[in-house]
Amino acid sequence: MAFTPRAALIAGVALLSLAACSQRAENAATTVQSAAQAQTTPTLSTTDATFINMAGTAGIEEVTFAQLAETKANSAAVRRFARQMVTDHTMVNQQLEALAQRKQMTPPSSMDMRHEQLYQQLQGLKGRAFDRAYIDGQVQDHQMAVQAFQTEAQSGSDPDVKAFAQQYLPTLQQHLQMAQALAGRH
Repeated sequence: MAFTPRAALIAGVALLSLAACSQRAENAATTVQSAAQAQTTPTLSTTDATFINMAGTAGIEEVTFAQLAETKANSAAVRRFARQMVTDHTMVNQQLEALAQRKQMTPPSSMDMRHEQLYQQLQGLKGRAFDRAYIDGQVQDHQMAVQAFQTEAQSGSDPDVKAFAQQYLPTLQQHLQMAQALAGRH
């Protein structure tokens, strides 16, 4: 079989493709390794670090969804609730970021994929449908947050992280009660 210019071109493209795939795999492995190193900290247990990541992501989601609700909500009560969520969760997020930095950890900076998709869906709703979807989501999210904060407050191993959870648990419980009351009205 003769090695024609066309065969040489195909072989060259194949080699470049293999090299690109290899480089992408190497970059992906480096990214995963870097992410794992960034998420682990010598001062925190895996459970405490996971709590910080969960609380950070949840806090970002709360503020992002509430900012949308401040502008789109049909009900004045839902807009007031959203304003309260922005105020309270912005403060909690700042405290959590400071705690994470003290613990040599980089806190999350964005929502998870599930909430990104929910946010996109929520943007498409109007009026009472928006209010209902926003409040129902707030009930669910605050139930999960209250559970996570209760678990950390009771059994966290790092005293500072545990104290953070204990400090803000009552605020989240109050938010849950507010959201449940609004859910009963909408």
